[in-house]
Amino acid sequence: MTLLERDEQLTALDGYLGEAADGHGRLVFIAGEAGVGKSSFVAQAVRQSGSRARIAVGGCDGSATPAPLGPLVEMLPDLPDGLWPDDAGRQDVFGRLLSELRTVDVTPYLLVIEDLHWADEATLGLVRFLARRIHTCRALVLATYRPEDAPAGLGLRLLLGDTASATGTRRIDLPVLTAAAVATLIERQAGFDPATPRLDARKLHEVTGGNAFFVTEALSAGTGQVPPTVRDAVMAGVSRLGEDAQRALEVVALAGARAEAGLLGDLLAHGLPAIDEPLDRGLVQRVDDEVVFRHELARLAVAEAVPIGRGTHLHRRLLAALEARGADPARLAHHAEQAHDRDAVLRHAPVAAARAAALGAHREAVRQYRRALRHADGLDDGARADLFWALGYECYLTSRIDEAIEATEHAREIWDRQGERVRVGDAWRCLSRLSWFAGRNEVAEDQGRVAVELLDGTHTVELARALSNRAQLRMLASDLGGTQELARRTLELVDTLPVSPERDEVRTHALNNLGTMEITAGDLDAGTALLRESLELARGTDLQEHAARAYCNLVSSAVLQRRHGEARRYVDEGIDYCVDRDLDAWTQYLQGWRSRLLLDQGQVAEARAAAEAVLLRADLAAVGALEPRVVLAHVHARAGSPDAATHLARAAALAEGMREIQRVAPTTAARCEAAWMAGDEQTGARLALEAWPTAQAADCPWNRGSIATWLAADVEVDLGSLAPPYALERAGDWEGAAEVWRQVGSPFEQALALARSGRKESLSEAVRCFERVGAEAAADRARILLRTRGWSVPRTTSAARHPDGLTARETEVHALLREGLSDAEIAERLVISRRTAEHHVASILAKTGASSRRSFVVRSTQT
Repeated sequence: MTLLERDEQLTALDGYLGEAADGHGRLVFIAGEAGVGKSSFVAQAVRQSGSRARIAVGGCDGSATPAPLGPLVEMLPDLPDGLWPDDAGRQDVFGRLLSELRTVDVTPYLLVIEDLHWADEATLGLVRFLARRIHTCRALVLATYRPEDAPAGLGLRLLLGDTASATGTRRIDLPVLTAAAVATLIERQAGFDPATPRLDARKLHEVTGGNAFFVTEALSAGTGQVPPTVRDAVMAGVSRLGEDAQRALEVVALAGARAEAGLLGDLLAHGLPAIDEPLDRGLVQRVDDEVVFRHELARLAVAEAVPIGRGTHLHRRLLAALEARGADPARLAHHAEQAHDRDAVLRHAPVAAARAAALGAHREAVRQYRRALRHADGLDDGARADLFWALGYECYLTSRIDEAIEATEHAREIWDRQGERVRVGDAWRCLSRLSWFAGRNEVAEDQGRVAVELLDGTHTVELARALSNRAQLRMLASDLGGTQELARRTLELVDTLPVSPERDEVRTHALNNLGTMEITAGDLDAGTALLRESLELARGTDLQEHAARAYCNLVSSAVLQRRHGEARRYVDEGIDYCVDRDLDAWTQYLQGWRSRLLLDQGQVAEARAAAEAVLLRADLAAVGALEPRVVLAHVHARAGSPDAATHLARAAALAEGMREIQRVAPTTAARCEAAWMAGDEQTGARLALEAWPTAQAADCPWNRGSIATWLAADVEVDLGSLAPPYALERAGDWEGAAEVWRQVGSPFEQALALARSGRKESLSEAVRCFERVGAEAAADRARILLRTRGWSVPRTTSAARHPDGLTARETEVHALLREGLSDAEIAERLVISRRTAEHHVASILAKTGASSRRSFVVRSTQT
């Protein structure tokens, strides 16, 4: 088979395979609309690789809730034995695969993952894992997907964004056929069968949009007419089959993405020969020992045309045959539901859910638990409560916080009726945590107290969890005394409990709470020791979520206290840890704090890009959204952009729901700063006064100081309770405060202190400092203050740095990128290597905050 209009793309893949053979692996995302010919293109690429590669192919199944790591399961026969031992965890399997791809001889692997838009969460995790490491492997990985089925903010779209700048990732977009190609296909068909009426090439191209599948289906229908829909084209071909062949085709369609030959042999009334006619006519094809439709659109068209009664009967037969073969529980659960077999759903869906959860496919686990609960009316209350509890946890892990609360509440109500005191108490503890994630802190506090009251006296690990949960809430409220007391009670109870993984987990959690609070209150050495102990315990026992939380608290406290060197070390170490384990929620949180660190150090363009990247996530929890939102509020306000008001309003709304000083203080400070730049110091003083009771009650000198500095002069403040630079500002020693800010490496705060001094030399220096960090609105405010006092304004040079912080070479690349040139074309134009061009492009996208080349071009044309 010769593909039309695909030579350039096939040549590119041939080059990537050569790079993989040299140890520079590539992961290529192949994008194209449904029916454009992605599978045919990949098949041709596999054929042209010949003996130059070891080939393994797998595909994602869109016919049901997908089985975790389904494509990898399909590849296993073509991969070395022992890659997936029994009971191996997800990270172990990923690590073994990576090791194999790194250690093979000069013959590289060619791995194909088809239909990534249907991928389960674990498979997306595998692709993300490989994308970040593929450049160190002897492997070419091809992953096909439909852009229209990868909506913004969801799994695949997030994966594409996260890996866009990875060293080894590439993308190939397959366009639709041109009118000339459609005419060629018509001529070929006429050559094969001169008796076939010729279709009008122009009209066929217009109706099909150049979609290869639509075109070939219209040609194969043999009616001489251009069908109005692809379904009509498919069913026209089906209607020409004999009845036995049509029934056989229905079985193949309902079986799913692939139908095993042995399965069909058992189910077809006339055996495997019944499928020969559809094979001969090209409606389906044989792939190894399976029968598959040439395209999923065709399978769906046939499946949808099966009458309901016959479809239910076929699903029952499929279920029985697949159960006898010990098929994957996810596949069995799908057929059980389609067969309306409640008992079978309850046998298979919970097993499929648990397996998905164990492999990190938490969204698939949610779907399977929901499937089980749709059929759980006949179960006893205890079993239903267990399903709700499991669903609640999986919803929590997938950031479906409101759904998690609903499911957990159902479980709690059942256990309450049954008098299950310990489980009810544990459910209240869980609800408290979920309410905090939802930004409802007062509710979380109330629920946390109820949990402890119910469990008090039980001497259980559940009571220890409840106490540690309350300690965490007190820590988050910056309450030193409350945190210390509850953490002490937790650790005393833990020491009396039997040795168990659960006991170690609670200890890790409690040490984290206590250490973070000690640092926040000012005891850096003691707090760091406790927090590092918590981190080491978590890493040593593979408590990944707790280790990630320790990194988050080490980073956030270091950024808050302007310990920039430690913050950089912890944020890099923490992000590496979380990325290696695909702990994306924690990675996002750390990236939000990194954006704040960059802003504090005066790296404005980098801070903006980092903050915007985090906020692109549709699955971002409220607690993860606040810091990048505050960063963007600062960036836009300092630059004089009207967008600042939107970011400030959204940050204030988030902080209002949480009511914690660590949320209230940065938001209030940003609003006060914006008011100062607008010349409205009275509003800033009012906002600070409104927030002062919350700040005054918190044991946090840095957050307290960030509000106290904006209070009116007649408000009494204990300077000893403020961090040093804020205490100096409050005492009127503005130049002293500016020097402290300079020493800690915070240039904007240095300039702001100088500007607020009201003295001529300091104001003049403030103008220059503000200009250096691109804070034009703040510089304008300082100029106004100079002019109103009759003082001259310092002259500035006309040669300003690029507004996005681009280097001279990046500015050249920037101009070519706006023209739409590819990396190779940019490299040729500037006489640099393609790799250098790729690095420049990635840097420009990051600095300008563009998520992709396309968004960069769109943004550039609007400015």
